[in-house]
Amino acid sequence: MNEFIRNASIEDFKRGYVWDGQKAEFICLICGIYIGENDDSVNIHMAEHGTPIERLLTLDKKHTGLTEIQKEFLYMVSNKYNDKEIAAKLACAESTVRNMRFALRERARQARAFLAVMELAEEKMPKIRNPRLHVFPIREEKRKALLPRFADLFEPDKTYTEAEVKKIIKTIYEDDETIRRYLVDYGYLSRNNDGSQYYKNSKENKMSNINKKEIKNMYKQKEIEMGIIQILNTANGYFFVDICTNL
Repeated sequence: MNEFIRNASIEDFKRGYVWDGQKAEFICLICGIYIGENDDSVNIHMAEHGTPIERLLTLDKKHTGLTEIQKEFLYMVSNKYNDKEIAAKLACAESTVRNMRFALRERARQARAFLAVMELAEEKMPKIRNPRLHVFPIREEKRKALLPRFADLFEPDKTYTEAEVKKIIKTIYEDDETIRRYLVDYGYLSRNNDGSQYYKNSKENKMSNINKKEIKNMYKQKEIEMGIIQILNTANGYFFVDICTNL
C-alpha cells in the first residue's frame, strides 16, 4: 500500500486510486482495498470516502505532512468558510488564519519548485564535467585547493595562446585574469615573457606547497641585481643619477 502512495502522481491522489498492473485491478489509496476494474465499482467505493479533499485529508501525516489543525483549516477553506468563521472554529485570531493561508500557499509554491528540481536532478542527462564556479574563495588555503581543478583543464606538452587560456578558464570561472595569475604563481602553468603563450608544467613546482604570504617573503628576501644610471641633460649640462633594478 505504501509503495502505491509513494509512487502516486498528483492526479492519482485527486482520484484517490491507482491501477495495479500485476493484479489488473484498481486499488484505493485511502484504505488500500482493491476496488475492481470498471468505473462503476470504483465510483461506488470512492463515494464512501467523501469528496476528493475529504478523502485526502484522512491520509496519515507521513503521507501529507499536514497536522490535524492544518487539515481542519484546509477542510474549512474548501467549504468556503471565511476568515472570521475559521477563526471562531479554531479559537484563534483572524490574523492567525491569514498567516496560515500564507504559510500553506508558500509551502505549495516551494513544493512545486522542489518537484521541478527533483525531476531535473533525476533526469538521465550527461554529467557536467566542469560545473561553474560562482565565487573564488577569499581564504588562500581554499584557493589553493581549487587550483588543481583549473590545471586539469589543460593538457601537458601543449602550447596555448592567451586567448585560448582565457576561454578555457571562463568555462568554469568568469575572472580568468585572477586564475591565470594564480596558476602561474603556483607553478601549474608557465608563460613566455610577453604572456602570449602558455603551457602546462609537467610537475608543479615547490610553490604549490606555500601560501601567498610566503611567496611575498621569498621575493623580498631575494637578491636583486641593481645598477646605477646617469642621464645627461644637454640643455643645462646637469646629470641625473639614480639606481635601477634588473639591469
